Amino acid sequence: MKVRTIAAVVVLLLLSAAAQAQAQVTLQYRWKQGEALVYRTTMKTTTTMSGMQQMGDVSFEQTMTQRIRLLAAAVAPDGSVTLHQTTEAVRVEMGGPMGKASYDSDNPKSGDADDETRALGRVFGGIVGTTLSITMAADGAVQRIDGVQKVIDKITQDNAGSPMAPGLKSVLSPEAIRASLEQSFPRLPPQPAKPGETWTAQVALGTAAIGRIVGTQTFTLKSADGPIAAIAVALALTQESAPPIGPAGTTMKMGQGKGDGQIEFDVANGRIRKSTMSTDIPSTMTTTGRDGRPATMKNSAKTSMTMELVEK
Repeated sequence: MKVRTIAAVVVLLLLSAAAQAQAQVTLQYRWKQGEALVYRTTMKTTTTMSGMQQMGDVSFEQTMTQRIRLLAAAVAPDGSVTLHQTTEAVRVEMGGPMGKASYDSDNPKSGDADDETRALGRVFGGIVGTTLSITMAADGAVQRIDGVQKVIDKITQDNAGSPMAPGLKSVLSPEAIRASLEQSFPRLPPQPAKPGETWTAQVALGTAAIGRIVGTQTFTLKSADGPIAAIAVALALTQESAPPIGPAGTTMKMGQGKGDGQIEFDVANGRIRKSTMSTDIPSTMTTTGRDGRPATMKNSAKTSMTMELVEK
């Protein structure tokens, strides 16, 4: 009788261990040398400013859609990869109190309407066809980025004398590109995970010119029953350092930013199928008004981003 009881306990323990092993899943980017993946990303930002003298609330909107090809040029035995990232197409739409402007690289003549749309065409049209070389570990850690300066030189040369030129250097800096990559292809857990488990990663945003922002990403594996793992993402943003004081003594202080999103991860093929993220970043700007008195303006930037695999 005791032998049977012990045997039954052993079977239950084995079944329990097997069930736990089956519940765990290894999340890892799996690149095949020579394979190219194409992603479409759409980012919409709505910025609302209040407190401007002699004006009510003012809103600005920008929507940018990109088609990006990732070619796995070399894959190492440890799973790290050298990716050639090429921007194949860009469409941007901007709107505010002064009107609207848009540019579509698939229809470049659409950017000939006026000076503002022509300026958009020079900036975003210059990005199309450019390629960066990115070295990434199997868990998503960005190890190296090459080719950034060549892209900056090309676009700033095309926009010499433009008031947009200083901002372009900030947006296209290695730090900014690294931050974008770390958000698009976030860090995966170092060990197998099961539903309910969490892991974290840090991302650095901004620059010394616009202020440095630290983001903490918290990932939760929600389910992994089939070929697709569902991952929830929570983002907390904190201003680490404020930008330099601007004209008229302008200072900017960011409030507590936050965001949340979802990732659909193809476990077998080791790639993101689709990801979404929504963020809300409040800030306060203090300056000297035309009448010489202090003026405070509040700003709210809400952004929604979608990235989806559209072609192998």
